[in-house]
Amino acid sequence: MQLIVLRYQDAIVKSQEIPNEVSLVIYISGCPFRCKGCKTPKLQENQGEELTKEVVNMFLDSLGDDITCIIFMGGDIAPDEVNELAGHVRKYYPYLKIGWYSGDETISVFTEYQNFDYLKFGPYIKKLGDLKSPKTNQRLYRVEGEYLRDITKSLR
Repeated sequence: MQLIVLRYQDAIVKSQEIPNEVSLVIYISGCPFRCKGCKTPKLQENQGEELTKEVVNMFLDSLGDDITCIIFMGGDIAPDEVNELAGHVRKYYPYLKIGWYSGDETISVFTEYQNFDYLKFGPYIKKLGDLKSPKTNQRLYRVEGEYLRDITKSLR
C-alpha cells in the first residue's frame, strides 16, 4: 500500500467558514474532483509543502488563542490521512473545534466521525452556489456523537 503525501498550498485565518468560530483553514492540494467553476482551482494540482503533524503543530502553536477551530479544506485524495491529522489535533489541542471540507458528494467516505466537529460535503456547482445559497447542493453538518446534524440553513 502506497502512502499518499498530503500537501498544502496555503493556511489562513477566516471567520466565515464555521458559525461562531475563528478558523485556521488549511488548503490541501491534489483535489480529484475538478469542479467546473471551482473557487480554488490551484488546489487541483498536487503541489505545495508537505502537510505533517509537525506543520499543523507549528501553525496552531503560533496562533495560540487567536483561533477556535481548524478546517482541513480538501484532502480527498487521502481521507485517512486527513482523519489522522484530525485525530492528532483532537488529542493535542482538545479545546479546538475541527472541520473537514470535502468535495465528495456523500458522507460515506468516513466511518469514524469522532475526530471532527463539522463536516462539509458536496462538489461546488456554480449554478447552485456555495453554502450560503438556498439552492446549494453542498451540506455542512455538525457532528453530534454518532449523528450528523445538517446546519446548512443556519449559514444563510
